[in-house]
Amino acid sequence: MFDGAVLCGGESRRMGADKALLEVDGEPMALRVAGALRAAGATSVVAIGGAARPLARLGLVVHPDDEPGAGPFPATIQALRTAREPVVFVASCDLVAPSADAVRATVARLLAAPDALLAVPLSGGHRQWTHAAWRVTALPRLEAALRAGTRSLVRAGAALPLVEVEGLDPGALADADTPADLDGARGRLRPGGSLPTMDVPEIDVNELASRRAGGAPLIDVREDDEYAEARVPGAQHIPLGEVAERVDEVSSEGTVYVICARGGRSAKAVEHYRSVGIDAVNVAGGTLAWIDAGLPTDSGPKGP
Repeated sequence: MFDGAVLCGGESRRMGADKALLEVDGEPMALRVAGALRAAGATSVVAIGGAARPLARLGLVVHPDDEPGAGPFPATIQALRTAREPVVFVASCDLVAPSADAVRATVARLLAAPDALLAVPLSGGHRQWTHAAWRVTALPRLEAALRAGTRSLVRAGAALPLVEVEGLDPGALADADTPADLDGARGRLRPGGSLPTMDVPEIDVNELASRRAGGAPLIDVREDDEYAEARVPGAQHIPLGEVAERVDEVSSEGTVYVICARGGRSAKAVEHYRSVGIDAVNVAGGTLAWIDAGLPTDSGPKGP
């Protein structure tokens, strides 16, 4: 048996509205995820963070996020604290096509690995940390990591004994970062939930590391909370919504590299930069691929 938790916090600035309450096919996204958890067999389902009253009106029990706006790591800890069963499945509210089958398969993988503290799916070669099954016994180690200054769910989770879940439908793992991503609600998203592939030049994270060592400029187009959680050291921060108005901050001399979480938003930024004469190149796989490759990161708010 397992419990379910839906992460509903975050400012949703990329979406332009509270995505937990945003409707897909007439149903709020958080409720779609909760429904998949219940259908998979969750004993109970709660919401972590978000707008408590509207979520409660949807029939969800809401537990406040102890650190609102601090990303999924503290919220995941809160989810484990509220669990009554020995396993809790923690999912982001912005899954475009949540699947009971994918939830069941992830929980089953964890239960089949008694030495593992979590099971996390792979999609497009990357771990999907906000679609994972956790043993509640992981809680003391996660809390210790938080006290020690770790702010990244990726880093904290990767330090635990885990099992990966392969072969799941990528559509069940896709999340929505922008309104355009919701156009893929019926399967038009590519694996990992990023925007459709665009005709822009790309490099992988290993090549980026080599070019950064030579002083190549890098722009991170994610939002403030993502940038603060974990980033490529020295990346210039220009959120996607500010790319057009801040184009003068980007040199037109030489090549500039652009990164986001997985490669979708950065591809949009590269498309814009190239349209105004800047030689921009996308980083395939984004910051998550950089972290998965074991490359160094910085964290914390950007300076003044």
